[in-house]
Amino acid sequence: MLRYSITNHRGFSLLEVVITLAITIVGLVGLGTLQIQANRATSDTGNRSQAVWMTQDLINRIRANSESAINYDTGGQAVSCEAVPAQKCASHHAGGANSVAAANCNGVALAAFDLWDVACGTLADIDTDIRSSAADFIANPELTVTVAADSQVTVDLSWDVRTSGLDGDGNAVYASDADTIQTSRANLNTVFYP
Repeated sequence: MLRYSITNHRGFSLLEVVITLAITIVGLVGLGTLQIQANRATSDTGNRSQAVWMTQDLINRIRANSESAINYDTGGQAVSCEAVPAQKCASHHAGGANSVAAANCNGVALAAFDLWDVACGTLADIDTDIRSSAADFIANPELTVTVAADSQVTVDLSWDVRTSGLDGDGNAVYASDADTIQTSRANLNTVFYP
């Protein structure tokens, strides 16, 4: 004779399912927040790398044209991208109006072109949006150069970053809403002798 025993099999209750979902959602929101923080840090690190690249490029150009180092002084003003230099003194920029091989430019013209080229990027001669320099990859770069009487050169580069902004209550925010983005300026300052 076979006996069947009836055991009490029970599934999950609705309360247990809701608690599990709540814990899972909290964990996923935490992971999403970490991803946003990581993306922000990556962006800021990339901007700093581009700024270092721009600064080193200008330092090398000043050293190559060291007898005209004084002409790199911007007088405390940021390089204006609207003031395109009269001569494009670069062998790599073949074509377009006013292109001159760098060897054929004097020190003053070469300094003016170097400042503009590093701070603004050489514009492409075609009708597409092509990024041509490190300046195209950071937001609103501002480059100033100061040359002291003892030939000490100070290169100062600043740019917009979207971190460390504060809302109306003084709380740190990344963006307050879709229309208003909190920004601050990052800065890279280098001092050297050519």
